[in-house]
Amino acid sequence: MKHLIYIIVVLGLLLGGLNFSILAQEKQILAPDTPDEEIMHMNPQMVDPSQLPLDSIEDLNVTGTVQTIDLVTWRLHINGKAVTKELSLTYDDLLQMEMITKKSILICPGFFVDYAEWTGIPLQTFLKQAGVEIYERIRVASGDGYSTSFTREEIEKNTIFLALKVNGVTLPPEHGFPVRIVADGIYGGQWVKWVDTIEIQ
Repeated sequence: MKHLIYIIVVLGLLLGGLNFSILAQEKQILAPDTPDEEIMHMNPQMVDPSQLPLDSIEDLNVTGTVQTIDLVTWRLHINGKAVTKELSLTYDDLLQMEMITKKSILICPGFFVDYAEWTGIPLQTFLKQAGVEIYERIRVASGDGYSTSFTREEIEKNTIFLALKVNGVTLPPEHGFPVRIVADGIYGGQWVKWVDTIEIQ
């Protein structure tokens, strides 16, 4: 009987800890009138922005020096030590691929917040096309020289994709045309614009 009670107590503690862990991970639902001044200090992993109104394209914040891209010569290069087949894709190639659409919040901590609907191609699509089986991280580089990287864990945990549209229209140059990264749940510093290289390591 004592052994049975011990087992029940242990199971109760384990299940209680599991429930606490789940509760601790619940996201804060943002009310429609939540001020940007509050949101900009929040962790994008821990907020649910679904009740917020979408920002118009005109109201989206602009950062970086706008790049002028010539689609005749522009290519998206997929390379790196983890690929078995390097790719060089045109903008028209990308338009033929299957896309997803997702409302995502961009938080630039302490500076600004953007909430918009983005349409684009999941990074996993490029992994498959390049014949990638094992990799540790993906480096994404912009035509302006800026780059960042995502670990495999980040890519598997979050919705990260290469966006071609915002709020249903083609990306404007100031917001990354022809393609930019949208990294749901990750701070805005990694939402690279004017992407031209994806290096899979």
